[in-house]
Amino acid sequence: MPTRLDPPPDFAREFVFSRTFDAPRAAVFAAWTDPAILALWWGPKGFTSPRCELDARIGGAIHVDMRGPDGIVHPMAGEVRELVEPERFVFTAGSLDEHGERLFQVRNAIHFAEHGGRTIVTVRARFEWITPGMESSLGGMDPGWNESLDRMVAVVLARAADIRRGSTDGNEATSELGIELSRVFDAPVELVWDVWTRAEHIARWWGPSGFSTTIEQFDFRPGGRFKHTMHGPDGTDYPNLSVFRAIVPYERIDYTHSGGEEDGPGASFQGSWRFQALAGGRTKVTISLTFPTRERRDFVIREFGAIAGGKQTLARFDEHVASVRAADELVIERTFDAPREIVFAAWTELERLKSWWGPKGFEWLGGTLDLRPGGRFHYGMRAPGGGEMWGKFVWREIVRPERLVYIVSFSDAAGGTTRHPLAPTWPLEMLNTLLFVEHGARTKLVLHGLPLGANDAERETFRKAHEGVRGGFKGTLDQLEAFLAGK
Repeated sequence: MPTRLDPPPDFAREFVFSRTFDAPRAAVFAAWTDPAILALWWGPKGFTSPRCELDARIGGAIHVDMRGPDGIVHPMAGEVRELVEPERFVFTAGSLDEHGERLFQVRNAIHFAEHGGRTIVTVRARFEWITPGMESSLGGMDPGWNESLDRMVAVVLARAADIRRGSTDGNEATSELGIELSRVFDAPVELVWDVWTRAEHIARWWGPSGFSTTIEQFDFRPGGRFKHTMHGPDGTDYPNLSVFRAIVPYERIDYTHSGGEEDGPGASFQGSWRFQALAGGRTKVTISLTFPTRERRDFVIREFGAIAGGKQTLARFDEHVASVRAADELVIERTFDAPREIVFAAWTELERLKSWWGPKGFEWLGGTLDLRPGGRFHYGMRAPGGGEMWGKFVWREIVRPERLVYIVSFSDAAGGTTRHPLAPTWPLEMLNTLLFVEHGARTKLVLHGLPLGANDAERETFRKAHEGVRGGFKGTLDQLEAFLAGK
């Protein structure tokens, strides 16, 4: 790691920059914290940001690769320190050397003040430390920030026009620089995410009606490439390349895209898919495409039918999710002669769980229960033959006393995620949704189980095992019924 020095006197002072934007504060704040928008203006005049990642939460990482007019890439990285939407954004940033080590670190505090429908942005930047030989970076501070803010003004004005002119029907919106499409899926967000993020699924739904897709590379990680060719109904090939910029599981996929007709004109934009869990186990999926200019947006709509094609892609995606759910989903129902609150407590309190949970004939060894989203139920049992078995739930959603959503897997004594001890092609994880339906003084329990992150062989293993799972789970539910009856 390079030696870090306290900044010399000239570096220690605070640099202050200010701009007034004819736009609401929320739009200006988003231009700083949404990486798809940030990539459109970050850096001095003539620079682009082919990689722009920002995890907008305290402690979140920032990484931007700025490409200069000469083609040289200047990487920088930092972290989010404060985030008070839409008032204040504080982050660190510094250039990286060839080994990925930071050469200096600047603390940037951005304040957003409302002023009669307009927004005043004040940037306060101060060097926290530098490495030897980086004293010359001081000279780029003033021109760099001023040119970046000038570029930001143009982007924010366009975004304000988007808000004023955009469609509000919730399904389609066009704007000065972008396109936004959305659709609600009748499936949990975990399944929808799974179908998006596995290449074997994507090839079956990606693209407008009549298209097929060949995937050459799918490296699903920040910086990874999604290289594919879409084949139109008329035989035309459309090579495409996307580079993933940021991935927030079950929430957001951000990427930079380039592509178009083979030997013809292309399309480049910043893209984002957002996944919003809705009540009732449904999911809203939103596609946002942001272009560098209005002309490029209009070209893609006109030449490639981006709006109609996007709607058709969402429809095919929805249909494939529904087909996966119909083929794979296991449903088990049982009615208990006990009030809903009591049945719910039997599933969510450790002292009650250990009295009935597990396959018939197994002995409870011990366990822990942390009942909160992200928490887990981890337990161990001894089989009648003497062998140990460990399992765990990771809670995704808790709606007392109506609903539990959790990811279930085999485990070990340390709490890891392990394979089925006897079935190597069993899905590594399962998504279970447990509903508690009130019927007077009785409770109907409905379990929906789906393989999560499974390949075709694992899905087939699970489908063939449906009846066996029902039989095995019947023994567990018999124990629950006896426990509720006080036997």
